[in-house]
Amino acid sequence: MNASSHSRNRTRAGLTFLELLLAVAVSGLLLSASSHLLFSLAHFWQESEVEPRFVRHADGLASFLESCFDESAVGKGKRTRRVSWRPPPDERYPTFHFRFETAHPVFVTGMQPAPPVDAWVRFEEEQGLSLLWHVPVGLTENKIELQRTPLSAWVQDVEVGYYDKIRNLWEYESLTDTSRGRRRPAPQALRVVFEKDGRTLMRDIRMTRYDRHVLVY
Repeated sequence: MNASSHSRNRTRAGLTFLELLLAVAVSGLLLSASSHLLFSLAHFWQESEVEPRFVRHADGLASFLESCFDESAVGKGKRTRRVSWRPPPDERYPTFHFRFETAHPVFVTGMQPAPPVDAWVRFEEEQGLSLLWHVPVGLTENKIELQRTPLSAWVQDVEVGYYDKIRNLWEYESLTDTSRGRRRPAPQALRVVFEKDGRTLMRDIRMTRYDRHVLVY
């Protein structure tokens, strides 16, 4: 009697082949569902994070350039800026130039107090947008030490804008085309074109303070 009861208890303690197969199948379904959920969450995070980063990048660069133009103003509260249309040192084609009386934090010189800096906006199709700059030659033993600071590899083009008062509209042309053409005055606006993974963004920057309330289109 005791032996028969002990045998039945041993049989109930184990799993039959059918129960084991069912357990493996259920575990596989749960694993598959959790994997699908994990990949879905990863895709959602990528779509929700990468796109805003691209937008914030474009907005941040436009704000940075605008702050550079503000800080290069001639005198506090004046409407004009210390800007010019000239080539960087030892180069042929002109580009947009501005000057800081005190180096912006992005220009790392190691000099104290921060020295004046001459800077040029440089756009190249392979490298994107960057700044070329140097400190006065009097601080570098009369040698021009031209530095390059990358700003964005997502910039596809930079366009310069001029306002046509007669036709009452803005005209834009690529910075590379303008620099190789006839001598022009300093641009009144910049249009920076960003491209990433097939998405294009444009940011317009006014070059003068007094008319920023006027729409650029």
